[in-house]
Amino acid sequence: MQSSNVIPFRPRSEPEPLAFTIGARVDLRIGAVVAGVVRPRGDAQDAFSYSNLARLLRGARMAWFERGLHAPLSLAVPAEAQSDLDADLLNEAAIEAGCVRRALSFELCEKRVVADGPILPEALRARGWGVALRADNACPLPFGTRARALYGELVLAPPNGPDPFLAMEDGDRSPLGRRLLAARAAGLVITADTVRSAAQARTLAIAGFDRGGGPFAEAGLR
Repeated sequence: MQSSNVIPFRPRSEPEPLAFTIGARVDLRIGAVVAGVVRPRGDAQDAFSYSNLARLLRGARMAWFERGLHAPLSLAVPAEAQSDLDADLLNEAAIEAGCVRRALSFELCEKRVVADGPILPEALRARGWGVALRADNACPLPFGTRARALYGELVLAPPNGPDPFLAMEDGDRSPLGRRLLAARAAGLVITADTVRSAAQARTLAIAGFDRGGGPFAEAGLR
């Protein structure tokens, strides 16, 4: 009887899991978790290919739910990848990952929006997704009627120390304070990206911030 050689197929290698972090954002007045932000790690161009982005968003949703949280998520788009993205890719990847429009926003870099124009935020809004703006004080956008239609949230770095001019009357406010006033008049949610303590949270809430992330937000989850 003639024997035959069996050559097994090589097992398919599983794709490496994409690295990301999820940070909580809380209401500065009551301390409840109201949102989360997903930040891809590693090479930005690789993370924002269609298949990788769909996997990343799906994994982030599962990790968020496993923490017992169901608040909306924002995907922080790195500045270095933003110019090369189009809304169709982001839209289809989010749908493939099972995201729903009321529960996902795309957080875009303000400096890149100024450089590239509003094509990407306009296209995302036209497809029903929320858009947040990660502020760059070197090139701030005006918050007029157009901003009301495009953006739902402004994410800012809070001052490092107490700023007595932050929340004063309009004429005496600091540049950051005037920006907060304009964002609030435009109906934007105002988020401090990093809040370190309950005392800072109280100060920022008085100054006009609505939400905060960082150590203060994460402490409430432990």
